[in-house]
Amino acid sequence: MKGILLALAAICALFAAPAGAAAPEKSKVVLAIGGRTTLYYLPLTLADRLGYFKDEGLEVEINDFPGGSRALQALIGHSADVVSGAYEHTIVMQTLAQKVQAFVLQGMNPGLELGIRKDKAAGYSWAKDLKGMRIGVSAPGSSTHMLVNHLLASVGLKQDDVSIIGVGTGPSAVAAMRSGEIDALSGAEPVMTLLERSGDMKIVVETITDKGVRDVFGGSMPAATLYARTEFIEQNPNTVQALTNAIVRALLWLQKSSTEDVLNTVPPEYLLGDKALYAAAFERLRPTYSKDGMIPKKGVDNSYKVLLAHNNAVRRAPVVWINQTYTNAFVEKALQKYK
Repeated sequence: MKGILLALAAICALFAAPAGAAAPEKSKVVLAIGGRTTLYYLPLTLADRLGYFKDEGLEVEINDFPGGSRALQALIGHSADVVSGAYEHTIVMQTLAQKVQAFVLQGMNPGLELGIRKDKAAGYSWAKDLKGMRIGVSAPGSSTHMLVNHLLASVGLKQDDVSIIGVGTGPSAVAAMRSGEIDALSGAEPVMTLLERSGDMKIVVETITDKGVRDVFGGSMPAATLYARTEFIEQNPNTVQALTNAIVRALLWLQKSSTEDVLNTVPPEYLLGDKALYAAAFERLRPTYSKDGMIPKKGVDNSYKVLLAHNNAVRRAPVVWINQTYTNAFVEKALQKYK
């Protein structure tokens, strides 16, 4: 009986797969993410809402965490198969003897910002003025925290010159700023635009525009990716290809769609009760999204350089095999099919 059931399951998976495509080895994938409602991860949201994962024969269970570092912990602890998270985590993990690889890019620029609470904004002129502040991040160790660490290192401050407080990415981050729990916030849209427009804080650092990214990081920085343990990728290439196909389709859809199309696709609760504000935040970020999902070598090299400036684990590593932290093989196949 067990053999018959397994055979039936295999047949179902075969028919669920797109015509001409090999069936995913895992039809159900657990994906961890740190801040699902943020615009940082919009391509993933679009792939899910537009049914692209289902088109590829996948059922994707998306588990949301307060920040990217928590999502990464789920991957390393084997409670998640894949993470939607910042590329630089793959470099850090290699220095800790964890083989993790990114396989499709969602964002070309980080799109993260630093804002100072309104009653302290007048006293801020450069990163040196962060000393002594309580700074909110999505979660310690996440990309929002890495932005703070890089800013501190760029002006010779130590990481313990500030206090880091995990405040999440949504309403909890807004509450932390408005209650005075934090003096500054390193975060993602649309929360940052909401707090600036309401007069609660002033944005002083941005990594949305090409100029902003150059000013902060000295060059391009790959942002959100899908990444997984290298072992998972090697054992489940059809599953990874299906995930990549869905994200690439979402990126291509985004290139030709209007702001109204996006607003009508994302869940209403993502809009934070203000459709116009979400639209404005999206339009600011629109140029940051990858056009095709390819991970650029130049950006990869710069990410490593940036981490060397402030990450002790990366600094101490005898060698980092940077080419093992990402692959474009799956994106290349997806583009042959959908572009």
